[in-house]
Amino acid sequence: MSLADWLAAGADPAKMTLEEVRREQGFLLVREEQAIGALERQLLERDGVFQKGAGTDSIVLRRVLSRRHARLDTEVRALERELARVGKEVAGLMCIRRILQLGVPLKAPGDCTPLLTLLDDASATEEEFSDLLVTKLRGDGGLEASTSIPIARGTSDVMDVWSRLDSGEFASADEAARKLHE
Repeated sequence: MSLADWLAAGADPAKMTLEEVRREQGFLLVREEQAIGALERQLLERDGVFQKGAGTDSIVLRRVLSRRHARLDTEVRALERELARVGKEVAGLMCIRRILQLGVPLKAPGDCTPLLTLLDDASATEEEFSDLLVTKLRGDGGLEASTSIPIARGTSDVMDVWSRLDSGEFASADEAARKLHE
């Protein structure tokens, strides 16, 4: 059962064990790798179709390639949404696992609509989803506000460096990587 299924089914956290969470995390990590592979293949194919169209003078061929590119672009966006969702589920399970490791009893999150909405919102980050999930699961007094549940925090540093690389702040990916690891 995926995290989304668990949430949609009424989420009885009292029945979750550390081993179940670990096992589900493993399944999701496999799904994530499969989604990454599929997305990478589609991106290569889409970019190849674009290059092929750019390299031809035939209007008829360009029309066909344009249509193919549009289809592939739609598939890429669907795969990106799926990958974003799986990433949030992985991050959510990491939160649950950390809470269980700390020995904090979980409470039922109540109305899971906001969680499921964030899960389906491709623009929502793993951090936003994880933060809301932790808030709902820990309840009153389950964890101190200062208790750290570090899940996707390191990803924001990498995303920041990549954004700065995209904007031209770094001359190369190697320079950006050095900056990240300083």
